Amino acid sequence: MNRKNSYLPLLVLLTLLSSCKNQTVDIEKERQNAVEEYIAKSETDREQKLAVIEKFYGVFATGDMSVLPEILAENYTQYPADPGQTPDIEGFIKHAEDFANMFSYLKGAPSHILVDNDLVFVRSELEVTHSGRAFDIPATNRRIKITAFDLHHFNEEGKIDKTWHLEDFWGAYSQISAE
Repeated sequence: MNRKNSYLPLLVLLTLLSSCKNQTVDIEKERQNAVEEYIAKSETDREQKLAVIEKFYGVFATGDMSVLPEILAENYTQYPADPGQTPDIEGFIKHAEDFANMFSYLKGAPSHILVDNDLVFVRSELEVTHSGRAFDIPATNRRIKITAFDLHHFNEEGKIDKTWHLEDFWGAYSQISAE
């Protein structure tokens, strides 16, 4: 190798180094920006989930099933399905319709909502009128209270794809059948 070519790699390296800008990075500021970005995204995700939850429970208050395609995933499953019902969207619609046929003048809403990543836990306290046949008991027109617990799973699209629900129907039955 001749002497002229031996300096070529060094010359290229010096050219590259001199073309780089000296930049200092404020690590603390970068960390703070990342934290703020994460919090903002989390808050947006939470607000979107709460909007879906409001529409979900609005179905029981209004009977408007038209919102279901925008809030329930195509593969939606509820656990447990009511007796004689499928655990899918059609089963959920039947569940909501049956509830509306048994009870009217719904008052109340979720009393506790906990959002944890893709899970949303909801505790509801409802006051309804027993206006239709429920538990094989004809309408009594009594005002009763029902407590319900639901756990919803959200998919990547922001739709509910699973719901585990538990209503205190024993308490409702006890209030309806009381003398």
